[in-house]
Amino acid sequence: MVRGGFVLSSLEMADKLVIWGAGGHALVVADIIRLVGKYEIAGFLDDINPQRRGTDFLGCRVLGGREVLGELKRRAIDHVIFAFGDSEMRLELSRLVFDMGYRLVTAVHPRAILAPDIRINAGTVVAAGAVINPGTVIGSNVIVNTSASIDHNCFIQDGAHIGPGTRLAGGVLVKRGAEVGIGSVIARSVTVGANARVGAGAVVLDDIPDEVVAYGVPARVVRKV
Repeated sequence: MVRGGFVLSSLEMADKLVIWGAGGHALVVADIIRLVGKYEIAGFLDDINPQRRGTDFLGCRVLGGREVLGELKRRAIDHVIFAFGDSEMRLELSRLVFDMGYRLVTAVHPRAILAPDIRINAGTVVAAGAVINPGTVIGSNVIVNTSASIDHNCFIQDGAHIGPGTRLAGGVLVKRGAEVGIGSVIARSVTVGANARVGAGAVVLDDIPDEVVAYGVPARVVRKV
């Protein structure tokens, strides 16, 4: 594209995006954003460590915390994606940025395998090697992490985290804010309750209630969240 006699690169024409988070998961999210090439990363937000403001991270700057959102909006940076694991906080902050007029970005790694009829809602991150099969619906602000496999007709509600290497059989329901730990296996038509935590390597054969921690082979409820 030519503007004012200058040839603009695709990056210069891209919408600007701020990534909220500046830790390990932000490495993954930034990698996806750069591979896809639709957005330019304007910087990162860190609400936990205010001393990081102005420091370098992944070739960009940590711009501050939520206190800079108004300033960023005035600079026409109005796209945001969350890059941290806390499910409850992702849902809470999504309401904050929505009320300020920000738009949530969805990030899908080019090497994820997606059936053509699935639905993925705003703010969700799908990492490399993930497989999502036909008839599945993924809510908003979900993480489908590296090499996770979600089979047909599953429903993953808002804010859930499907950990690396997990395996969900057909018809699984993962409710709002639930976290399914790395390497877990969820049997066919099982429900994982809202805000439940399934431990690493668990084999879940029966429904898991809301607000509990469960792990083991087979998985058993061990305590409330």
